[in-house]
Amino acid sequence: MAAPRFSRRWLLVGAGALALVGVDALPRPAGPVSDLPADALRERVLAATGPYVGVAESTARLGLPPLPQLESAVALLTGTTRIRAFVASPERFRVDELTPVGERGTYRLDGREYGWDSDADQLTVITGAAPLRLPRAADLLPPELARRLLRLAPGDPVQPIAARRVAGRTAAGLRLVPTDPATTIGRIDVWADDATGLPLRVEVAPRSAPDEPLLATAFTEVDDRTPDDADLLPEVPPGAGFVRADAGQIAGALRQLDAPDPPAALAGRALVPLTATPGSELPGVGLYGTGPAGFALFPVSREIADRAVDGAALAGGAGVAAGRGRAVVLATPLLTLAVLARGRRGTLLVGTVAADQLEQALLELPDRRRT
Repeated sequence: MAAPRFSRRWLLVGAGALALVGVDALPRPAGPVSDLPADALRERVLAATGPYVGVAESTARLGLPPLPQLESAVALLTGTTRIRAFVASPERFRVDELTPVGERGTYRLDGREYGWDSDADQLTVITGAAPLRLPRAADLLPPELARRLLRLAPGDPVQPIAARRVAGRTAAGLRLVPTDPATTIGRIDVWADDATGLPLRVEVAPRSAPDEPLLATAFTEVDDRTPDDADLLPEVPPGAGFVRADAGQIAGALRQLDAPDPPAALAGRALVPLTATPGSELPGVGLYGTGPAGFALFPVSREIADRAVDGAALAGGAGVAAGRGRAVVLATPLLTLAVLARGRRGTLLVGTVAADQLEQALLELPDRRRT
């Protein structure tokens, strides 16, 4: 029964894929602004992929309500996460989310990914790749998060900011202020190692309160070494459970919803083509916009939609007139969530956009019944 549970958990694939992470309330001494031009530092950050071994911590205050079948993803965006990383390259790594009772690890080796959950005593072998997925602890590492955020706005200007000491190192500072007026992101600050360009700390502040970073992730210790091969292998004790899963299972779960294709445009943003291997396409799923004001659309079951509408409303979401359906828009400082429950299924919208953008998208959604 483990494989079907895995498939259902991915019905809302990627609902937090725009994951932004953590706040660190402890101040650090500021240093001088780096002599390296900001554009050059951005290029160094984008090129710095390791190797490294380290421990990082992120804390998030995004104010998301509990969402059905997304508990683990929401936890990454609303609490503190401790992460241990062994990174040889983007294709060879191990990243563990350290929990009070064990760890949840993600391993990538030889083109295949493995998930290890010590609490459930289960190893999952994942084959194939879906174009979207749920966020995981590996996405919260400073190097990965920095690259993800800086790539959102490649044409927006960057400026140098004061250096900081992070994990015992001097880190040059870089700031990107998105120019798209529809985004909720006010600024993205990255501090990268002076010598290697490896991002050591990331902060994100909302446009509504640019002086109050709500999200940050930083190394507490880091070593620029290639991890041992033994560190990259899952350590599975005898008797542990074993599950195989692939991207086709995710696509199959979505096909059961019988959702129509996503609209060609919503709220003035065009549908972004998703690249997927044959059999791993995500029916009904759509991405809109390519910058920091993008959002995603996911079809969900009516049961999940109803529960999400109730949860968003209890968290302070505003109701939206949706004809014969029920709809709520919940705005947090950085992420906005909209849910529509109508007919036999529902629709979830989420992104770093202002609430009026997702409300407009809801109003533009056609009746999601197939013709």
